Amino acid sequence: MTARVYDELPESVRKHTAQRAWLGLLAFPILTYQTNPRLYRAVLDNRGTLTRWAARVGYRLTTSVGVVRLHRDPAGPELTAAPVTVEPPSRRELVLRILLAAACEEITGSTTVQYLSDAVRAASVSPACHVTPYDPNPGKDEGRRKARMERQMFLKAVDHMVRCGVLIRRTSDDALLRQWEDDGEGIGGGFEVNPDALLQFIDPHTVHRVFTADSGYVEDVRTATRRQRMLRRLLEDTALLYGDLRPEDADYARAQRSSLAAAATEMTGGALEIRAEGMLLRLPEDSPPGLVVAFPGSKRSSWFALNILDAAIAAGPPPDAVGRVAVASAVIDELIAEVAARYAKALTDELRGGVGRLRTAVEPILQTVGLVRVSPSREWIIQPTAARFRNPRVSFQPVLTADNGEFDTNLMINLEMDDSR
Repeated sequence: MTARVYDELPESVRKHTAQRAWLGLLAFPILTYQTNPRLYRAVLDNRGTLTRWAARVGYRLTTSVGVVRLHRDPAGPELTAAPVTVEPPSRRELVLRILLAAACEEITGSTTVQYLSDAVRAASVSPACHVTPYDPNPGKDEGRRKARMERQMFLKAVDHMVRCGVLIRRTSDDALLRQWEDDGEGIGGGFEVNPDALLQFIDPHTVHRVFTADSGYVEDVRTATRRQRMLRRLLEDTALLYGDLRPEDADYARAQRSSLAAAATEMTGGALEIRAEGMLLRLPEDSPPGLVVAFPGSKRSSWFALNILDAAIAAGPPPDAVGRVAVASAVIDELIAEVAARYAKALTDELRGGVGRLRTAVEPILQTVGLVRVSPSREWIIQPTAARFRNPRVSFQPVLTADNGEFDTNLMINLEMDDSR
């Protein structure tokens, strides 16, 4: 869309387009014209507005030939990490991503999976590289299974580079990738390195900021970045809880709650709820994947997690001054046993096997979505946001299989809860 045509659009349309582009950048902080042409064009159309919003929260928006990157530079004396994903990559995959990015820097033009694999292997065994060596073809004594697992992990790193636009796929035959994954034979597929995207993939300025403390008195730095840090919590975590903040930060958030709410809603188009324990940002339902977690969804483990959480809230003491409920680990185990016994027929093979197994399944789910924090003594610290998921219920509806007319027990569960979100 040309600048002149875009400027002639109604103000409400331009604002909505800018909000969608901003949410897209939060979900995909690095993108290219090839990976997401629609979002790329929207960012360019709204570059002025998005640059201003990025500066408001201490981010940097950079654009180059066919590449857009939203850099989340550190703000304040405490280093902050990106929001936790529902299924974060393993440590091994992260290492392979970094090694793969380093290998791509030495490549100009086209390459293959096999060539990239050889380059990563060579880098991993370098004396200056203190990581477990990458070996996609170990000796016979180590077995084919380990070799295949290494290749699978490497292909996950390649897929990530493709999503970021660093690698552009040039062959469409999936059989080449599967052959390389299964047997370690062939080229594995052809790719091309995008040097502009690679340059934005790991920004030296951001890395320098991470490992270099801000100059100046700590309290002065904390005060100067206070508004940025509060807005970041709202945008990235969608929940700003006073109990998570330093006392002076919490006082600022309470005093400036209307201003913070106006800024967050302007950038996202969402609705902000102001409560005694903090603020909650509800993003639009059509937000990009990755910003809104599909929770609880239809998984049995998520449903059991909510039922156990509901029981823990009922059995726990009254909330503290900031709305949190602390429940002892022994009480949690008892509640898990009760819920498992009550709904025994809903347990899948993965969830059966005792209290410990069910707890191992549901605890990470509740932690990932920010409803529960687990103390070193395994005590559950239930967050105020857990009140949004009240009274989960289950109903069973037998479904006939298409093959033999028998009931399929895996398709019998309906999950419901009070709509208090």
